[in-house]
Amino acid sequence: MALRATPALRRGTPAELMQGFRRWGASVYARTANVSVAPGEAPVSDMSKKAFEHWRNSETGRWNPPKYSLRRQAQLVRAAYAVEQPELVKASPKYARYMRRWESMPTHEVFTGFPAVQWPQLSAADDAREAERIARTFSQHGPYAGRARARMFKGKKGDRASRSRQRVVEENMRTIDETIQEWREDKAAARAKAKPVSPL
Repeated sequence: MALRATPALRRGTPAELMQGFRRWGASVYARTANVSVAPGEAPVSDMSKKAFEHWRNSETGRWNPPKYSLRRQAQLVRAAYAVEQPELVKASPKYARYMRRWESMPTHEVFTGFPAVQWPQLSAADDAREAERIARTFSQHGPYAGRARARMFKGKKGDRASRSRQRVVEENMRTIDETIQEWREDKAAARAKAKPVSPL
């Protein structure tokens, strides 16, 4: 029973929704001539008005809500399109909205593969000219355009010190063997100096 109360199952399939709509349309209540637009007018039997719009009862003069809420009307419109019977729900205000969304929906082309691209064949001279053009473009545009090297942006401290730090690392790696040898000699001297003297 709990599963029957879920919204997904309560909504039903498109065919079930349209079958329920047709069954209500064939009922006596839907076809009774008691719809009037204003007091004093002759009552008419307007099934679509009872289903999708507020309507006035000709006997009591009171307004009644439509049979289907706007949410249910949206479901009926989608179901009508699914079963290819949109003419049954054209009186619903959700039908016009659905049509506007359907017409504004982008169309998608079927992908059949990438087109063949003819890349230009450049010679070495053309490549050199293109590289020069790119370098000239970058030197003339952007935040560094027109600035002297002395007036470049300060940047971050790590970026400014990276080259000098790299030079220090390279120098240390070049003399690593001598540094290791000195460390070993100092360690051996420290051990010999700290060696306890035997009392015997």
